Amino acid sequence: MSIRHWMAAATILLAGGSCSTIRDSHAPPLRVGITPNYPPLIMMRADKAAGVECDFARQLAADLGRPLQLVALPWELQFEELDEGRVDILMSGLTVTPARRSRVAFCDSYMDNPLVAVVRRGESGRYATAEAVERMDGKLGVLKDTSADAYVRRMCQNAKILPLSVHNDAAFYLVNQRLDVYVCDLAVAVDLVTRNESRLELVPISLKPQQLAWAVRSDNAALKQQANAALTRWRAGGTLDRILNRWMPYRPALAAVSR
Repeated sequence: MSIRHWMAAATILLAGGSCSTIRDSHAPPLRVGITPNYPPLIMMRADKAAGVECDFARQLAADLGRPLQLVALPWELQFEELDEGRVDILMSGLTVTPARRSRVAFCDSYMDNPLVAVVRRGESGRYATAEAVERMDGKLGVLKDTSADAYVRRMCQNAKILPLSVHNDAAFYLVNQRLDVYVCDLAVAVDLVTRNESRLELVPISLKPQQLAWAVRSDNAALKQQANAALTRWRAGGTLDRILNRWMPYRPALAAVSR
């Protein structure tokens, strides 16, 4: 996707109706960087941003008394834009990894989101353990340049790895036997299976634990503290679960997979 396309998307988000209307205020806007290609966490719906992170951004801006400004970014430029100070916080379904910790300060995690496998319906028994997935010698798909990509390249030495550009392609490749297994995080896996429930199924084991969190610049301790304080209040008051369950009503039933 070209930079020009993303700039156009950013214009749509800011001028055409994001998840929150920018309020008149003397406070500086909370500039939230998003990559809206990760349903149900963050996505475009009818030319508007939507999803878990969108609701989080709206609630955080309200808690801080700041107008909200969403900024659409290419995935690969998120950290650069944060480093350069063009956004204040990244709220884009980011997985916490050691490599990313070296570049940004992560806020407290808001959700467990382990890596899991998606297969054709009726074939989950072939991959009943993480070791079975890691030893497979078939065709394994993954979204390129993600934590899942890094995991399979390190752990699945016998598989023929096919990197995909978008998650939605996984269903087509699995159904048409161009892939045997697709490794992704739990949120993506359930979205894929829910939309293709007659053809795909989730392997109900965790391959690797992961957490999702927002990211701020390492020198922005004040915003990190404010975001963490907001998360603490949301957990205690039920706001966190209300937003997560609105977009992911399957969460309670999948608690065992997250462990």
